[in-house]
Amino acid sequence: MNTSKAALAFQRKLFLAWLISQQEHSLPSLQKATGMPRRTLQDTLKTLSDIGIDCEFVQSSGERNNQGHYLIRDWGPIDPEWVSRRAEQIATALEIPPQS
Repeated sequence: MNTSKAALAFQRKLFLAWLISQQEHSLPSLQKATGMPRRTLQDTLKTLSDIGIDCEFVQSSGERNNQGHYLIRDWGPIDPEWVSRRAEQIATALEIPPQS
């Protein structure tokens, strides 16, 4: 995989969207799964729409602010099956431990 700064940023977006589509994730659980700093995750999630991915934070009912999980509403032009087939390869490029 391409490891230029732009390519890694794109791959980071794809990988986070893939993780979110696999199970409910909050910011802390994404940090644990990826080892990425909180700010990197926040910045990346905020820019998923730049590549057409519609990601929303779903607030847990009755919980205090920022309790909930992320949800991919629409992958836009991205083929989620393509991302799924390459998730391990993308994780390796991003130096993220294998997902279990």
